[in-house]
Amino acid sequence: MQSNQELALARLIPRRSWTDSNGLGLILWTALYCLGVVVALIVLTLWCDVLIVNTQVSPQHVVESVQAGGEVVIEDQGLLRQVERFGHLTAWSWLDNLCEQFSSLRTNRSALVLLTVLLVVLCVFLMFARGRARAHSMEAARQVATWLRTSIHRQTLRLGPSDLTGQRYQAAFRLFTSDVDDIRDSLTTYRRRVVRGWMLIPTLMLVMFSIDWRLALQCLLPTAFCWIVYRFERKRGAAQRQLAEAHAETESRFLADGLKQTRLVRGYHMETFEQSLFESHLGRLSTESRTGDRLESGALRLARFVVVASIGIVFLLISMRVLSVSNPLPLSSGIVLAVALAMLYREASAVEEAVSERQQLHVKADQIYRYLDEIPEVGQAVGAKFIQPVAKSIIYEAVHYSHQGHEILRGVDLRIESGTQVAIVSMDPLVPRAAAYLLPRFIEPSKGRVLFDGEDIAWGTLESLRAETLYVGGDDPVLTGTVLENLICGDNRYTMQDAIEAAKTVHANKFLSGLPLGYETVLGEHGETVATGEKFQIGLARAVLRDPAVLIIQEPDEILGEDLRAAIDDAYQRLSKGRTLIFLPTRLSTIRRADKVVLLHEGRVEAFGSHNDLRKASELYRHWDYINFNAYSRESRRLHSGG
Repeated sequence: MQSNQELALARLIPRRSWTDSNGLGLILWTALYCLGVVVALIVLTLWCDVLIVNTQVSPQHVVESVQAGGEVVIEDQGLLRQVERFGHLTAWSWLDNLCEQFSSLRTNRSALVLLTVLLVVLCVFLMFARGRARAHSMEAARQVATWLRTSIHRQTLRLGPSDLTGQRYQAAFRLFTSDVDDIRDSLTTYRRRVVRGWMLIPTLMLVMFSIDWRLALQCLLPTAFCWIVYRFERKRGAAQRQLAEAHAETESRFLADGLKQTRLVRGYHMETFEQSLFESHLGRLSTESRTGDRLESGALRLARFVVVASIGIVFLLISMRVLSVSNPLPLSSGIVLAVALAMLYREASAVEEAVSERQQLHVKADQIYRYLDEIPEVGQAVGAKFIQPVAKSIIYEAVHYSHQGHEILRGVDLRIESGTQVAIVSMDPLVPRAAAYLLPRFIEPSKGRVLFDGEDIAWGTLESLRAETLYVGGDDPVLTGTVLENLICGDNRYTMQDAIEAAKTVHANKFLSGLPLGYETVLGEHGETVATGEKFQIGLARAVLRDPAVLIIQEPDEILGEDLRAAIDDAYQRLSKGRTLIFLPTRLSTIRRADKVVLLHEGRVEAFGSHNDLRKASELYRHWDYINFNAYSRESRRLHSGG
């Protein structure tokens, strides 16, 4: 059976990807590249022949000419000489008709010029074909990356609302950016090298065997041995160096830890003892570092020796075959065989790198598809019905909730009357957030129910529930877009005037109107930046615009300015009319404003009542109040936020 990583890679590179326009383009241009290589090797053979064969002069003829006082005449027959010499041995016989038709091929000089031009043209074509193949491979990889980012974005929209701690966002962000980029780059290289390897390696071997199959086999053996030994020694040297570096890192960490012991050393007059320890470990660090360099260098020296020896053997084999008396190999054919062998070695190394790219694709694709295959915690029930706005009460009925194996809520029983203001607090900030996330069904209870006016919200449509239950986060970012787009969010039911009225309700209109382009000012990464408190006001205005029956407000952790605090307090007063407000507070004034405060402890409701009543009746609440709102805590938060 295929492993999960192999299945992920099969999903990343499906079979149909080889038959689409980019897959076929990659195959076609790679095939043309291989054909161009064959033609270039043939032309190279002819080019060498023109230089070598036609300039050969018989030594006896030279001696006789000199003794007779005559001149040495070098025969100038162009490519015709190749036909005469090799026509019975190779496929050059087709040159006969070509030379008869073009007189420029009958002399050495003109033939050499023509072959040189042809070689240049072929090199340009090879570069063009290789570039087109790479372009198709890049475009295919870019399409895969686009699809992955679209899928990650869609999946994050499904999974994101249940992200209590922000860890899921961090994972999605890493997958969306660096992992997808890595897949795109690896996929580009992998597809291109695999296709070229499938085509070019057999092509080069066919060329070599067509020249002289016995000599080709003799040359392939030392070349293959050289490639295997070089790979092995290089990996062995790298492994030995890594081991030595690991030991050196241990010594380096020990030396770094010694930097924290200065008070102890000076206080107890341990300078001499500490210096001896320092020098001992410093010496070990240097020794381990040198050992790593020596081991890697030794392995590489052996690998380089094998490479040089293999090259020497190949040259010796080709030279002996060229100088053979019985059946000599033309020197031009020997040169081309050596060139083909070098290209084969290089292509084999490229295929090896493609295998390593495949391993990286395995890992990255598996990580992404594991994320994409996650099932959302919340789904809409079959036959779900419309949920009416809360008119009577919200009830938590024996609610349990677990997050990452940790039970956060352990049987919460709570009743919140509609139209009231309730603050939910706990020593663990994750607990109130989980209780609040249950209302718009960002998360689902593992046990128990949440009821709106006696109706289990698990059987309601998400659209109707979330239209009347909105969550405003204290750390919610602004969208990259205009102020108006941040408020309306693409909903055509609302106009500019509606957005302005909502901003006025939360006292945000003044600073929004004062932006460079008012409500048309672009906010976000590529626009104007706004402070945390102003982002919070924009979030409140966005919620007010939709007039929900239940508004959950998580206040910012940052200390806000006095004017902004007063504006937000007045906004709360306006928002409280005709709706239920549920606060996750960070300000004492918000807790005092609330009709009821719910203290959750160890996953249950520990205390329920007004702020003043709980201060009198609950020792745990008094402790929580002191921890969060004593003078030292407030000053620390103010300094931390830069206020």
